[in-house]
Amino acid sequence: MREFQILRYLAKGKLLIFIIALVGALGVYYYASTNQTYTAVTAIRYANDAIDEGLTPNGSKLDVSEIYSTTVISGAIEDLGLDCTVDEIRSRFKVEPIISEEEEMKKQTAIDKGDEYNYFPTDYKITYSVDNDKSMSYARYVLDAVLKNYYRFYSERYVDQLILPNNAANIKSNDYDYIDSADIIEDSVTEIYNYLTTKRSMYPDFRASATGYTFTDLENIYNHINNNDVPGLYASILEGKYTKDNEVLLKKNKESIDRINIDIANNQEKSDKLLSLINNYSEKGINSTLKANQDTSNESDGSMIIQDVEENFRDESIDVTTTYDDLIQEYVSINQAIKLNEIDKQHYEYIRSVFENNPKNVVLSDDIDKDIDELVAKLNDEYLLVRDTATELNEYIGANYLKVLNSIVTTQAVNTKLYLALSLVLFLFIGCAGAVVVGRISDFVQYILYTDKKTKLPNRQMCDMYIDTLAEKVLDEECTCIVIKLKTLNELNEKVGHSAGDMLLSDFGRIIKFASKHYGFMGYNGVGQFIGIFEQCAVSKAELFIEQLSKNIKEYNEKHVEVRIKCSVAFANSTDDEIYDIRALIRRAFRRMK
Repeated sequence: MREFQILRYLAKGKLLIFIIALVGALGVYYYASTNQTYTAVTAIRYANDAIDEGLTPNGSKLDVSEIYSTTVISGAIEDLGLDCTVDEIRSRFKVEPIISEEEEMKKQTAIDKGDEYNYFPTDYKITYSVDNDKSMSYARYVLDAVLKNYYRFYSERYVDQLILPNNAANIKSNDYDYIDSADIIEDSVTEIYNYLTTKRSMYPDFRASATGYTFTDLENIYNHINNNDVPGLYASILEGKYTKDNEVLLKKNKESIDRINIDIANNQEKSDKLLSLINNYSEKGINSTLKANQDTSNESDGSMIIQDVEENFRDESIDVTTTYDDLIQEYVSINQAIKLNEIDKQHYEYIRSVFENNPKNVVLSDDIDKDIDELVAKLNDEYLLVRDTATELNEYIGANYLKVLNSIVTTQAVNTKLYLALSLVLFLFIGCAGAVVVGRISDFVQYILYTDKKTKLPNRQMCDMYIDTLAEKVLDEECTCIVIKLKTLNELNEKVGHSAGDMLLSDFGRIIKFASKHYGFMGYNGVGQFIGIFEQCAVSKAELFIEQLSKNIKEYNEKHVEVRIKCSVAFANSTDDEIYDIRALIRRAFRRMK
């Protein structure tokens, strides 16, 4: 039987090794893929002052489940253009508080002592997981979109400051009269100007990156419009007495004046009653107040409580149970409202004086229409700057209250690459072991079924199988068939016995096997005949083989004088003899044997 040679088995079984490694790796990859999940993780922190009490910036209770609320998820789906339901994404979100070990110890200590423990986490871990039918990047994109939408949702609901509307934008569509359009434009400009003044005082250093403007810049723009463009529009309208319907204009003007007179009368009545109450307090309550202030055992915050100072004073519009300071503030506020009403009344009276003697009921002007359109277009452009600047301010404020602690990290439950690499190594080893086992089994089979036990060469059955294989095709060029006849075998069997002949066969088999190992197939055909088939063996190479064989026989005979080897050798070459059929080539070789 052939020697145990691992490298020979591996070389012979390389296809088997490759198949086992490939199938094993594919199996592991399939398992890893079908059991794969991808998870995107990030962490956020609520940073407003009242978060330690579980409250949002506007004082409402914090609800972290809003992170995966329908509004937020719907916005993310729309942003990404996904074809899925809200529940499909919501069900895979998880929000968990991040609690430090120190806080856990405090909690445990309080529990052990039986004390009440209250703690509202500020940091939360957000995870989103998907199955193997999605990718790792998909999980990252969805979580990122949800965070952006939640950030917008949180800012709008709990943080954002009001952005005034542009009321002048729809003047044209409502077909206002010229003077009404001017009033609406003036009111809108004044409101936005006051809004910008407030913002400038609160955030003097803020400059929006999107617009490049500060609130001071925008305040100056609207101040210029309020002091130049709006008065110019009023002057043009009043100078030409332009109107789309003079009768309707005067009627609306009269209604406005009547409404203002009613407001002035009501506020004046309130002002008189407040003044009376304040005077009554000064006359009747000052002695008792001074006495209370001198009482060292009586603590006072300096705010005098007025109640039933005047027994007969009753007015549901005024809260009698109040402080003296509040009375003064309310009195001042009502009188300021009266002054503003008087200014508005003067404005409407002036307009009435201009238009009441208008010779025509309709006085149109294309120039005024053009001026209004141009001013409205200008205000629309400037309002976009206000809106974008204020929006960025809201985002800036929101960023101070809701912070992302780290960028999104995506992980996979099964490290496919690692599993694949390990499986390749494992199944390569299994494949190699299998190749060695199969190779060794093949050696046993070859030895039992197809090896001559005396010569240790392929037996006659193996020779026939090999010849049958070559018989199915045309021989290549330079294919040489060598036949060898051991002449001394029969003589030795007759004189000494078969045991001596078997020993001679064994020795000759070893010699011929050694000589032919680099040439090709060599088998024992029985009754002392050996057949060798050497592909790609020219005549010169065949002669070299015969020369080497003769040399080896000579060395053997010199050592074994009592049993000498004699043999006949002949060969035929497919190219030299122009024979390309294996059986015909063998017959030609036997005919040449002497």
